[in-house]
Amino acid sequence: MKNTFLLVVISLFLAACSSEISKEKDVPLSSTDASLQETRTENVLDLLYLELKEQRPELIALDKQIKEVDQAKEKALGDYKKYNSKNEQYYLTANQYLNNIKDSLLRNSVELLLNKSQYAYDQENAAMALAAAQLENRSVSLHDHQEALKIILTMNLMEKYQKKQLSDDTEYQKIVDRYNQSIDSADSLLQAK
Repeated sequence: MKNTFLLVVISLFLAACSSEISKEKDVPLSSTDASLQETRTENVLDLLYLELKEQRPELIALDKQIKEVDQAKEKALGDYKKYNSKNEQYYLTANQYLNNIKDSLLRNSVELLLNKSQYAYDQENAAMALAAAQLENRSVSLHDHQEALKIILTMNLMEKYQKKQLSDDTEYQKIVDRYNQSIDSADSLLQAK
């Protein structure tokens, strides 16, 4: 009896779980997309910059130049990072193997050879490491300049928009006056009671 009851409970539980899973699968993708679109906000600065790019071909050329130099940097640094990583992994693993050598005389002689090899690699690699760091620094500097350029160029457009679109406050003042009149009317009715 207990086994039958337990079997029925498990079956009902599994059936309930499988129906919940199918309900989740039935949610149309388009409703998810619509809600995502509603939560996105426009980047006004980027929109203004795109507008400027349409008018100024030199901005398009600059963006292309930045993209190309970024791609070249990523390729060069990617190749260097792979090379450097293999060397670092080798010396790390070699030192772990070195620690496994029980014969102290042999371990000391291998350690001297390993240290000499690693020192030579570090000396050869120093110039490349410096060049890689310079690449990263120049990339950061270029992108800082690009962001500053976007801000400065679009600021003029935004200021023109502000002057053109700001309405006269007389309409607002008229509405404030109407509120004041309504408040006065409400006050006089309250005092009359």
